[in-house]
Amino acid sequence: MKIVILMGSPNVNGSTSILAESFKKGAEEKGHSVETINVCMLNINPCTGCIACGYEGDCVQNDDNEPIRRALLSCDMAVFATPLYYYGMSALLGG
Repeated sequence: MKIVILMGSPNVNGSTSILAESFKKGAEEKGHSVETINVCMLNINPCTGCIACGYEGDCVQNDDNEPIRRALLSCDMAVFATPLYYYGMSALLGG
């Protein structure tokens, strides 16, 4: 199984990173392929809703979203690793 972990914590040594790394290690020990993408280290613009991509093509924005979109479309499982800020996901994963 191909798994993509989207890391949404800017704290690379924090508890979210520790949990994501433990998940990755366990999944790889069971024979799964795991890719971690740290969205906090990428340049990602918010979606403008232009629908130019048609939900199947490339995004018209010149940012780091396209590799994430391709990884998510090709994986069997997506894992969202995020700290909880005020009872919700970090802004980079939650919208």
